[in-house]
Amino acid sequence: MPVQIVRVPERHSWEDHGPRLRVYLHGSSESSTSGWADTYDVTGADVLQVIDWAQKQAGDTLTYAIALGWDDTEAEKLNPGRGRGLVWLVGMDGNDNTTDPVCAEEAEVQRRMLVRRSSPVALGRDDRVPPGVPDPYNDGSDSRQ
Repeated sequence: MPVQIVRVPERHSWEDHGPRLRVYLHGSSESSTSGWADTYDVTGADVLQVIDWAQKQAGDTLTYAIALGWDDTEAEKLNPGRGRGLVWLVGMDGNDNTTDPVCAEEAEVQRRMLVRRSSPVALGRDDRVPPGVPDPYNDGSDSRQ
């Protein structure tokens, strides 16, 4: 879908001040985002802090994606255990197959995921994750290292 920007009335929305953001770290190759994935739910942080945390974990070898975890109570009633969905905010599922020409936009998203390993998103000091949060890929507690 091409980028679109449309003005809307401010009051046409509800708010959630405690979002659950899901981070996917992909053990990807140099030219593909496919591979194993570690998944983390993060609460108590905004999306910029979560980007900072994900980038620190991914370093220059992994790719990452971030989604908003959204709980659909009606879907949960119909299919217990399946009410949580994802709204992609940064990247996408690294294991989605985007080789089909119809998936050109998704392939571009995955390409940008790969580029972020060498050109991370720049964040100001105040937008970084606070000190003391778990750091499994850098403190030696991740079992894959």
